[in-house]
Amino acid sequence: MIRLRLLLPALATAVLAAACGGSSNSSSSSGNTPPASTPPSTSTASAPADEAAAKAEITKNWETFLASGTPQATAVTLLEKGDTLGPALKKARAEDKATGGKRSAKVVSIEFTSPTTANVNYKLHAAGQVLNSSGTAVLEDGVWKVTDVTFCTLVVLGNGGRPVKGCS
Repeated sequence: MIRLRLLLPALATAVLAAACGGSSNSSSSSGNTPPASTPPSTSTASAPADEAAAKAEITKNWETFLASGTPQATAVTLLEKGDTLGPALKKARAEDKATGGKRSAKVVSIEFTSPTTANVNYKLHAAGQVLNSSGTAVLEDGVWKVTDVTFCTLVVLGNGGRPVKGCS
């Protein structure tokens, strides 16, 4: 438990660094404003057709995936390439139990980067601490999932930075 508590600040920094990777939030004034009679677009080329439904699914799936006690069979379905990450999922479960098994997450915001990918900001409650973290979601087989990169970053950091089978 002490090891994880010491790693939590590094975990938050590494997760943020790995997940943020260069998105820009620039809004330029080019003078190309649509006429007042044109309703604002709720869907852009960088968002899914039903953005509200996608955000609701991402929120539900991320909070379920990151919660202690989620069965591994469920976690596999909510993780990109989940069927190949069984050993890493077992390692994450063992680490969670070693730190008290009271992990949860609350999605704070979602920003789509394409119709099938999104940046997710969330608060991770683990080992008695709250981390402001971020990661990425991907639409795989019709389901919004936690990316393998986001998951593996968390597992490797929870393992003291040492490699975890299944995560490269």
